[in-house]
Amino acid sequence: MRIILEFDLEDIKVTVFKMDDKISVKYEWNLLEQTLKFRDGSTIQSANDAKKFSENQILNLKSIFEKMNEMRWIGINEMINHSHQEWDEII
Repeated sequence: MRIILEFDLEDIKVTVFKMDDKISVKYEWNLLEQTLKFRDGSTIQSANDAKKFSENQILNLKSIFEKMNEMRWIGINEMINHSHQEWDEII
């Protein structure tokens, strides 16, 4: 797998990979990642196609990242609230 393009889309880092006949587009934001894979024959066949796709989908990408971030914090808070540590009694 090799990197064929890297760019920033507002505050999202985008990396486009190519391996054999498949293109993968990885989006990174706030320690979260989304990866979309496209097989040969799809409309995404080049780095330029991946960039156009990403630019057209920016609002959807941001929405998914916001949902992922919300899920992460809800999960962390639930773990914190449900963890009851018992301490040894000190005499």
